[in-house]
Amino acid sequence: MDDINYILDSTFKGLSDQNYAESFDYYRLLFDIGHAYHGIPSDRIFDTIWNCRAMNSTIDTSNCQLIHSADLILRFARDAESDHMLAQHSSGLQSRLSARALQEFIANIVGTVRGRGYPSTAYVDTNLVAHWANLGYVEENVIRNHILQSLISHPKFLDHQADTLIILFKLAGATFEAYAGTSVVDRCFELLKGHSYTSPYAQYPDYYQSHRDYIQRRIDLVEVSASLHDAM
Repeated sequence: MDDINYILDSTFKGLSDQNYAESFDYYRLLFDIGHAYHGIPSDRIFDTIWNCRAMNSTIDTSNCQLIHSADLILRFARDAESDHMLAQHSSGLQSRLSARALQEFIANIVGTVRGRGYPSTAYVDTNLVAHWANLGYVEENVIRNHILQSLISHPKFLDHQADTLIILFKLAGATFEAYAGTSVVDRCFELLKGHSYTSPYAQYPDYYQSHRDYIQRRIDLVEVSASLHDAM
């Protein structure tokens, strides 16, 4: 069964626009065989997507690349729910994945209040939360009362919180504008516009140019997010 699980995960990780149809068919075949002969549980599809969600991640916070190309993840989850064979093992798949991503999102934000680090997968989860909010898988009450508030309510507003707000508003700005209170959204952009990033290069005087570029790229991201807000 370990071999089947390994191949399933590897097939998912290797997805691309060019090989998607072939890879999806192969995943379906291997899953069917594994389920029939090796006792692979139905939740294996959920586990594949969740455990491999950072596949081909384009996120590089040091270079201000905050957006994860999640199209293949969303496409695979949607197709698994509707596929004639996988559907019986994928009931509510996107809803469950969305709930897990949201759970991890909140846990990571709260964890930083206690002084824990902010893992790189937290940025992936933020991207996924934004996408699933747009698609209607995140409850309106959560969008209205919890997501943004978890980022702006603590007295200290840190770099990762600013990054997280940028991701949310870049990918799902219209959704948050529609459901979150105006005062909450305005507060988000007040914090963004007033935030001073701490460069990871600050302790290296010889890296002045890298330091300056890092800060400028962050400023550009804030300005783009603010312009989206002002246009709404």
